[in-house]
Amino acid sequence: MSYNSSAQIFVTNNTGGTATIHLAHQYSDDPPQQGSWTVPSGASAGPLSVGYNTGFLRSGEDSWWIGMEVADGSSAGSYTSEGTADDPGKICTLQSEDNGKSLTFSVDVDTFVMTEMSGSCSTSVSRLN
Repeated sequence: MSYNSSAQIFVTNNTGGTATIHLAHQYSDDPPQQGSWTVPSGASAGPLSVGYNTGFLRSGEDSWWIGMEVADGSSAGSYTSEGTADDPGKICTLQSEDNGKSLTFSVDVDTFVMTEMSGSCSTSVSRLN
């Protein structure tokens, strides 16, 4: 896909344990962009390079999904936000002020926070097992 804007997305693991984090981004109906990393508690994973469009007549939306397997600690288990890796469920649209930036999102066992230069969004995270 050809985009006129991009950002580098990092995710801070606030789960209290080492986690394998899976992040997905989808711009409009384009195929999702995905990444996976294993990261200790308190550290950041990434980046996932994401593309999107901004400007006149470019009104697409950015959707996000996160899933993780926490390997140790009191919160060990599998977690997910709404949607799936192939069909991200949380809309939090990147804007022109996010272009070229490194953005750091965060996740714990309850909440996924998408901190963008243009504003922040959050969504709940649910335990699978």
